[in-house]
Amino acid sequence: MKSFVVCSLIGLMLLVAVAEVRAECDEEKAPDESDFKHFFKNLGCKVNQGAKDVAEAAKPYADKIGEGAKEFGSSVAHKYDEIKHKLTDEGPTTPKAPIAYDAPTEKVPLAPIGSSPPPAL
Repeated sequence: MKSFVVCSLIGLMLLVAVAEVRAECDEEKAPDESDFKHFFKNLGCKVNQGAKDVAEAAKPYADKIGEGAKEFGSSVAHKYDEIKHKLTDEGPTTPKAPIAYDAPTEKVPLAPIGSSPPPAL
């Protein structure tokens, strides 16, 4: 779902940018414009047009991915609800028996915390 929103925002920004740049791309080289500036301006127009073509070509795939993500999310939510209700409605399957520890426990001395010198060999 997030990818669909991101793709939509990118597409919208590209459309706005194309509208602004299209006016610049249609213009011929101005007499006071250098060849360097004109080259990059023309290159920018071509890259922009290519990005628009890619966005348009990817739109059906993005729509399909978005629909699949929605279906997957709803199926996971539905399955979660089923399992949640199944677990809460049935109750525990094993009877709870009281736990009693009647056996005596053995006391084990703990190791000293401080470091002790190693035994001599």
